[in-house]
This record gives sequence, structure tokens and C-alpha cells, in this order.
Amino acid sequence: MTHVRNPGPLVLDALVWVVFAVLFVGAALLVKVAAALLAVLVVLALLLGLVLRALRKRRTRPRR
Repeated sequence: MTHVRNPGPLVLDALVWVVFAVLFVGAALLVKVAAALLAVLVVLALLLGLVLRALRKRRTRPRR
């Protein structure tokens, strides 16, 4: 029984480190994805503003 108990804490320690590493990498990836989404949203907002401004200018232009 004693040699079964010995690798137990080592395996548990390794599992804790692996879980920590996975969580750390996952958090880093989530931050990157969030930053990319924010950049895409900013670009879309700017494009929408330009399109609306162009539409407004086109509407106010007299046709006759």
C-alpha cells in the first residue's frame, strides 16, 4: 500500500499544474479573441457611420 500512496501526490501535483496551464492558455486565448472582436466591432461601427453619412448626403442633395 505504501508504494501506491507515493505517486499519488505527484500525480495530483502534475494534474494541478496541467489544469493551471490549460486555464492560463485558455484565458490568454479568450483575451485575444475578445480583443479581435472589439476591433471588428469598432471597424463595423465606423463603416456604418460612413454609410449613414453617405446616405444622408445623398438624401439631402436636391434632385431637380
